[in-house]
Amino acid sequence: MSEELNLIICGLSGQGIILTERLLVMALAQEGINVLSADIPPWTHRNALTYCYIRTGEKLFSPRIPEGGANLIVAFEPLVALQVSAVYGNRECTIITNDYPIETRGFSRDGLRDMSGQLAHKYPSFEQILDYLRQLEITKVRAIDGTDISFRETGSARTLNMVMLGAAYATNMIPVTLETLEASIRENTPAGTAEMNLKAFKAGMSL
Repeated sequence: MSEELNLIICGLSGQGIILTERLLVMALAQEGINVLSADIPPWTHRNALTYCYIRTGEKLFSPRIPEGGANLIVAFEPLVALQVSAVYGNRECTIITNDYPIETRGFSRDGLRDMSGQLAHKYPSFEQILDYLRQLEITKVRAIDGTDISFRETGSARTLNMVMLGAAYATNMIPVTLETLEASIRENTPAGTAEMNLKAFKAGMSL
């Protein structure tokens, strides 16, 4: 397991991206891993693009990952996976994406009007998104039914972030021990949700 990681966690605001970043950074720091992070929250509204950088390695001068510099991208929503990968992905980058689409401002399934009633673009099919990624020569893509797994394991989509974190951890690219990461989940998720979150995390790992 290499200690050099350029990880981007991305999705839509309200999906637990910042919480996932913080508990992972705490786990890495607890094991003495040199880590820098920064989050880019939305400026305006719910369901807006949100992402964070997590970097580990001996020589780090900025938390920002340069364009084309990610080696792991974990996306909670498929169109976000494409948007972020188009900027930060590369031929060797591994992408793990949830396959469940969420309509946002400017996009709708019928291509007519979005959720706010404004004129919208047609939301691309999941196969189209994968094809766009291939056109970018990004081929290491793993799609998972994270939302369905979250509902099946815990009865809620709120644990999607833990399912995605589990799937990311299973790549063996995140340089932290399982025991430390599980402890961070117990300590840093909301009171009374630890066991539910751990169940979702383990379900993601099993993928």
